[in-house]
Amino acid sequence: MDVSSADVRRPPLAYDSLPGPRTPSILQLRKWVFNQHSYWNEQAATHGAVYRARFPFMFGRMVVFTTPTAARTILRLKPSVAQAGRAYRVLEQSAGPSAVILLDGDEHLRMRKLILPPLHGERLARWEGFCEQRTRQEIARWTVGETIALRSVAEHLSMSVILKIVFGIRDPARSEELRGLLPTLFDIPLGATPGYFHRLGRLDLGPWSPWGAFRRRRDRIDALILAEVAERRAEFARDGQDEGDEAHADLLSMLLASRDDARRPMTDRELRDQLVTMLAAGHETTSTSIAWAIERLVRHPDLIRDLRTELDRGESDLLDAVIKETLRSRPVVPQIVRYLTEPTVIDDVLVPADTMVMLPISVIHMDPDVYPDPEAFLPQRYLDGKDPGGYSWLPFGGGTRRCPGASLALLEMRVIIRTIIQNADLAPDRPEPERPIVRGISTVPSRGASVLVRGLRKDPGPRA
Repeated sequence: MDVSSADVRRPPLAYDSLPGPRTPSILQLRKWVFNQHSYWNEQAATHGAVYRARFPFMFGRMVVFTTPTAARTILRLKPSVAQAGRAYRVLEQSAGPSAVILLDGDEHLRMRKLILPPLHGERLARWEGFCEQRTRQEIARWTVGETIALRSVAEHLSMSVILKIVFGIRDPARSEELRGLLPTLFDIPLGATPGYFHRLGRLDLGPWSPWGAFRRRRDRIDALILAEVAERRAEFARDGQDEGDEAHADLLSMLLASRDDARRPMTDRELRDQLVTMLAAGHETTSTSIAWAIERLVRHPDLIRDLRTELDRGESDLLDAVIKETLRSRPVVPQIVRYLTEPTVIDDVLVPADTMVMLPISVIHMDPDVYPDPEAFLPQRYLDGKDPGGYSWLPFGGGTRRCPGASLALLEMRVIIRTIIQNADLAPDRPEPERPIVRGISTVPSRGASVLVRGLRKDPGPRA
């Protein structure tokens, strides 16, 4: 009896049969640490849509998938099979063991239910006016003819906004100290990096040693945050809490009032870890995305003209498209990782248990079958009902692990980019585009999104 090829199911490929880099794994890790964006692109160009790799001390055995179909499969696996918290355990020294990004199973679901409500809807929208005001104050400091590093500006703005949203800025001195310390947690000094991978790298040889300096800054951050938590708990015990009261509209107040399904409040440690993740990691990634958007826009003056015209009409479709295209073409976080607890078939590959599966976002976002001319900055991809989206657009992850701060990040991006475009005429400081380079957990513009201020509105807003 003849059997057509369609009737015969080919067995999945085994891990050992996959291609992969032949250079020593420690050299692979070193190259990835210094430039994740270029590492993933080079490996995909060499080995194709799926290959194996190994990063010692960090991810161990890996299978890397570079297609939207594989992303769909991986991000829809049961959380018990594809664990994200275990995959990101390397961040525990900064984020803390209770951070939602490091949790799996029931504990992840519990924490996600507690932190999501304050980060959506009307509770979040109330901060739009403050975000615009702070942006106008920043623009009022600029002078025509000066060159500005937009990433530094965006970092300052984003930290101001997120400190207000998280704490309400009850104690300006405490907030100012936190502003200076928080970037330490995720803009990791090179000398402290080994401490993230192995306990031997956490030797504290005093305040001048890399890990000793990092640890002391982290301890000071913890002390400041826990002092704020203690004061707020005492305030609520004394006066009660009214969420309609502007004084209790900040995220910390809402989290203190939150209860899980068993009516349990969050512990001080859980609060610390969620607040640190939102303050440090959230501000870092958002400010970098804002900087990339401006870096892209100033090299497309016709697009700026069209965007300003639309914004003056009170419309925002093009602005939203600019943001989507920025997040596609310059993803700040280069990859999504999951740890498999059991053998799993993904894109006709049998991945063994105890293996990391990696989705390099920068490669998936450059798929020419989904995004024609992928290297070009073309916001029109998302206009007139067109939106490739789905599992080919992953700046916030996907599935049950989608970034809980995505709505806050998009709010900040919309308001800050809109306000800058409407109130300042900017140009690139030099014609060539800026290269993506790794700094801490982010992929940033190589010159900090450096722009020339060519003109300003007469009154962009009051000075701070």
